[in-house]
Amino acid sequence: MNGQFPLSMLPPSSIKLIKRYQIFASSAGGNPLSNLNFLIEGYEDVDEFGNGKEVTATDDFTKIVRDFVVAPPNIKPVLAGPTTPPPTPLDIVVREPCCVIFKLIGNFWEYTPNSLYVSTKHEYPDGKYRRAFPLLDNNGRIAAVGFFVEYVTDPQHRKTCEGLNLYVDFLQGGMRMPTIIDPDVENQGNHPPKDPKPQEPGDND
Repeated sequence: MNGQFPLSMLPPSSIKLIKRYQIFASSAGGNPLSNLNFLIEGYEDVDEFGNGKEVTATDDFTKIVRDFVVAPPNIKPVLAGPTTPPPTPLDIVVREPCCVIFKLIGNFWEYTPNSLYVSTKHEYPDGKYRRAFPLLDNNGRIAAVGFFVEYVTDPQHRKTCEGLNLYVDFLQGGMRMPTIIDPDVENQGNHPPKDPKPQEPGDND
């Protein structure tokens, strides 16, 4: 298992999928804390376009999560052009019960210690979302958080977009600058995942 810090929580037996997301900030200036634009991207195609990475006997929950937390970023370059879609905003799609991991890219920020880490703007007393748990990288930075989506809302029956709050601190010298960023989770029932992203010319070169 990669990583020196153990997990503080294990999943319910019903959770067999892990959706891994990287959150990164782009800036118009040289200072990473000025004019920030937050973006999110799945770690692999199975996270970006599918239902997440499946937990197996070989790749168990702990191994998948720890490997992701300590892995280098996997951010695809955005090519400029009139037909290029804009970078993905801060929202994700969940079609099956799963564990969602939000990893912060860059050592200039971390999740706020001893905070909620992630909270929903709406309370779910039935346990749709379990409380978030922190995940430390090999330097002891709270680089990621995970939480469990216990069930998925049928889009025919109620609102399917859930507001979230992520509690993060920007680190500048010995100072901390707390802030809240708010991605959304869109539930799409048991709809099939999107077709994998078509290969770009030259991908196999």
